[in-house]
Amino acid sequence: MSAIRPRGQAKLAGGHVAAIVVLVDLLVCAVLLLASVGVIGTEPTTRAEETAAWQSAGQLYFGWLVVGATSLALLRMPKALLAHVSTMLLSPIALFVLLLLLSSGRG
Repeated sequence: MSAIRPRGQAKLAGGHVAAIVVLVDLLVCAVLLLASVGVIGTEPTTRAEETAAWQSAGQLYFGWLVVGATSLALLRMPKALLAHVSTMLLSPIALFVLLLLLSSGRG
């Protein structure tokens, strides 16, 4: 009976972990997008600086994706793993569309 109890508690905690993973992933994607366009940090002024900013943001993004997926897979948290991968793949698209909508509203 006591062997079942920790598994049940881990199942209950899995949903909370997945929610935290989604929130952190959204925050990371938003910060990387804002940093790559110059809202956070120094604004790139030349084409080379823009390219470097996008490349470094891309490297950090894919590093976060791979390390997070590997960690959650090793910890055997399938809900959190699915939440992490889907959030990391869908949130850049959603943030880019939101950015386009906000910029078209100004013009």
